[in-house]
Amino acid sequence: MESKNLLLKNGIVYSANESGLISKLSDKPLDLRIQDGLIAEVGQDLKPGRDEDLLDLQGLTVLPGFTDLHAHLRDFDQSDLDDFSTSTKAAASGGFTTVVNMANTIPPRDNLNSLMDTLERIRKSACVSVLPVAAVTKGLNGAELTNMIELANAGAVAFSDDGKPIMNMAVLRRALSYVLQADSFIISHSEDSHLSGGGCMNESPASLCFGLAGIPAASEAVAVAREIEVLRLAGGRLHFTHISTAAAVALIRNAKADGLSVTADVTPHHLALRDEDMPPYDSNFKMNPPLRSNDDQQALYAGVMDGTIDAIATDHSPHTAYQKSKEFEHAPVGVMGFETAFPLVYEILVLTKRISFEQLVAMMTIIPVKILKRPVVTIAQGQIANLTIVDLDKQWTFDVRRSPSKSQNTPFHGRKLISKVALTLYKGGIVFQDTDSKLLVSSI
Repeated sequence: MESKNLLLKNGIVYSANESGLISKLSDKPLDLRIQDGLIAEVGQDLKPGRDEDLLDLQGLTVLPGFTDLHAHLRDFDQSDLDDFSTSTKAAASGGFTTVVNMANTIPPRDNLNSLMDTLERIRKSACVSVLPVAAVTKGLNGAELTNMIELANAGAVAFSDDGKPIMNMAVLRRALSYVLQADSFIISHSEDSHLSGGGCMNESPASLCFGLAGIPAASEAVAVAREIEVLRLAGGRLHFTHISTAAAVALIRNAKADGLSVTADVTPHHLALRDEDMPPYDSNFKMNPPLRSNDDQQALYAGVMDGTIDAIATDHSPHTAYQKSKEFEHAPVGVMGFETAFPLVYEILVLTKRISFEQLVAMMTIIPVKILKRPVVTIAQGQIANLTIVDLDKQWTFDVRRSPSKSQNTPFHGRKLISKVALTLYKGGIVFQDTDSKLLVSSI
């Protein structure tokens, strides 16, 4: 990534204000001068200086760079699926400048050496910020805790056995006591593996029709309920990721009302799709948790609207065409999510007037950063130039074959979308530019 001096002209700019709320900085278009990776100046009618590239953002909207609380970037022994270079290019294509990377790599990130190896690979290859999560238990086996304090001190931003649930609540209790000491938190993959059994889609009339073993909604709800009670006992912080059921939303809502330190995210694919939308045996629609019922989806909307669900997270999970070509029961779970995330939630949540545009921006920028307890980067003089520029009116069709990722497993290939990321800046460098957007005007 080459950081250049840029002058961005005529953008509509949204940022966090002093109270932490997202708002439009001005009703009139603003200019941003980017120098040495920082925002050097924000104003109107700024004149280009020497050695500045000029980009006209007329009709485009400037936002703080998106933060994704949950993604799988692969690399290591899964570099055929994706690596830190290709996966972060895909993230940048979706407007993400910060990505939280789960620990269920092969081998898992459950010791100091694996964490340090991760940080070195990120330094060498990633084009955006990647924040590594460390495993809660060794080998993700749900039994013996990792050295959580050591891992937190070395750079792990959170802890999770995501991909596998922690079934032993005594283990979770001890883990919560450690994250309390480390001022960190646990990202929970809430699932009762006994109830899920060998299920591969939501337990519903659709699963009966397809003759596929189902995963009941109770599998998620039971896990959320008992984890909340352990949190009540042990203290600490717990983040429920990829929530998919009405019962789980209700439980998290009540836990928040009780004053417990819980947060939650939802994926764009659970907001966009239901189990009945899945074509028969199409493994590009296979994920965990699975696509749920219409009633569950309506509860997710309600949870977003009332703030029970705090953030949007992609659960981006690349798999090769060969892996996904297996019989549905044997194909791996997971779908890609970076490049379609913003257009999907913009259409589903904002254009339907379920929430305001400002609320959506907060769910993808400032709220995830607050959950991570990291400094909030605003669009102001002296701040790091991590920016996402979007065309809210652009209508386009997603073609996964154009993705920088090595994998193409998505349920949204060929879907018509509204809004598109036009430009992503990380530390002042252009890490993505939409080839259909002619932004570069001249080099002074």
